[in-house]
Amino acid sequence: MRRVAAIGLWIVAVGCSDSSDPKRYYPPEDKARQALESALSAWQKGQPPSTVPGTANPTVQFVDSRHAPGRQLKSFAVLGAAPGDGPKVFTVKLTLDGPAAEVKVRYVVFGLDPLWVMEHEDYDMLNHWDHPMKGKSPGS
Repeated sequence: MRRVAAIGLWIVAVGCSDSSDPKRYYPPEDKARQALESALSAWQKGQPPSTVPGTANPTVQFVDSRHAPGRQLKSFAVLGAAPGDGPKVFTVKLTLDGPAAEVKVRYVVFGLDPLWVMEHEDYDMLNHWDHPMKGKSPGS
């Protein structure tokens, strides 16, 4: 009887430990890439950064300070994912208009529902409780 009780307590302890495991907030690469592509496609169609239309179970939230009003995304190419056990990080080539530019940007994808797609600099500021100073653009 003690053995059964001990095994039961062990199962409960292991089951409860999953909820505090930060890795559960890191989606698999294919799901993270799909969320990233949904967010960038919405930007390309002129949607503002926020909840990505047409996403559910999970919804996708997009955050990118480069996505200023009037700044259009003409095209994008996902170049690859960084290795590691943390949040999924992708390098993306963006072709922007208003003003015209071609840049390589890293995006971080994390969460359960919603899945957050966040430009890496914005993610770093969030992690360090930073914010851009008045009159300065992010990354300057």
